[in-house]
Amino acid sequence: MNMAISKKSYEDLKEYWDYQRLLEYNKELLKHRLKNVQRTAFSHYVDVNNEEVFDNIWNKMESEDYESPMPGWIPENIKYRFEWEGEPDNTLKLEKPKGRPVVLRAKTKK
Repeated sequence: MNMAISKKSYEDLKEYWDYQRLLEYNKELLKHRLKNVQRTAFSHYVDVNNEEVFDNIWNKMESEDYESPMPGWIPENIKYRFEWEGEPDNTLKLEKPKGRPVVLRAKTKK
């Protein structure tokens, strides 16, 4: 039975659930990145089996390799969602923006 994480369960096992969600985020991120690789010109010349590549990479990853979830990320798998979270927003990017934000400021006259 796949049920979301209850508030009581999260309060009792906070570290456990935080780590499980970290794993789930990184699995989703790896799958997302493999789909991007599959869409590149490279994949037109080589038959890429994403499941096999995913398993190979995932089994070699260490906990130091994991990235922290983006704010607002909701797992696709309901088992790792909090009961107070809604459905995942498919428009929300898994990737963090690259570079620093640009801030425009008006010139002041002296």
